Amino acid sequence: MREFGILLSVVSILIGVLLLVAPKVLVKLGEQTNKLYNIDGLVYRNRYAFGAVLLIAGAFMVYTTI
Repeated sequence: MREFGILLSVVSILIGVLLLVAPKVLVKLGEQTNKLYNIDGLVYRNRYAFGAVLLIAGAFMVYTTI
């Protein structure tokens, strides 16, 4: 279970960083994976808030699992 928490933390941090510095990479990824849900508009309109929240959540999860 600890490994799963660390994996989720790393993924969360990666997505947060990409939202802040390279949103076009996530757009391309989202085009391929957005077959079921389409929340791109909401996320990219508020990308700084979502990116910051994901970075904080990921860092907190890393801190609590280590």
